Amino acid sequence: MIRLPASSVPSEELTSLYRTTCLTRTDTYIAFMMDHVAGNHPESFAIAADLHVSLSANGAEAADLWAMIGGALLEESLSAPSPVFGGHRRRPAPSSHVSVGEILSRSGNQLQWRRGLSGVHYAPAGAPGTKFMKLEPGKSAPMHGHGGLEATVVLSGRFTDGHGTYTRGDLVLGEPGLRHKPAAVGDESCICFVAHRASKFWRYFQ
Repeated sequence: MIRLPASSVPSEELTSLYRTTCLTRTDTYIAFMMDHVAGNHPESFAIAADLHVSLSANGAEAADLWAMIGGALLEESLSAPSPVFGGHRRRPAPSSHVSVGEILSRSGNQLQWRRGLSGVHYAPAGAPGTKFMKLEPGKSAPMHGHGGLEATVVLSGRFTDGHGTYTRGDLVLGEPGLRHKPAAVGDESCICFVAHRASKFWRYFQ
């Protein structure tokens, strides 16, 4: 993880960039986006951050800010030019080459949804540690916490979880110890992209 002195980060810019995803602590979001710009994320989290940058103006602005602040450190640590995504540079994580476009295309088509143990419907998203989640109108997941960091990006619809209400492009970072109860808002199903660190066990607890 790249760490910079706190004085390097304009506090007023951080406050203005991150207002909507109430479950997520600001310092967690900063660390997540800095690791994304540096290319330190596994593929699952890299896709989640790319979706956030692609679908959210705040996400794109945040990525540009982290790239500007960490530019000197990144240039020293990278031996080859990094690809540009959404106006900012990042080193790609090892991946099976699942792109943002593919994720959005898959989420808009017929998916093979299955009901998980929680009662929520899931479908594979095509990369290790990733899945689509669907909350039907009027439905909610049980109150739960997380054993590790979970990154959720809203692709369509809206959901609320007792901490805030989230809409297309919002990135929600569920940390260990935090509990919430996601529920769809309105008459439209809410479809999200959900990312974990890939493991042999996470898929059994959907």
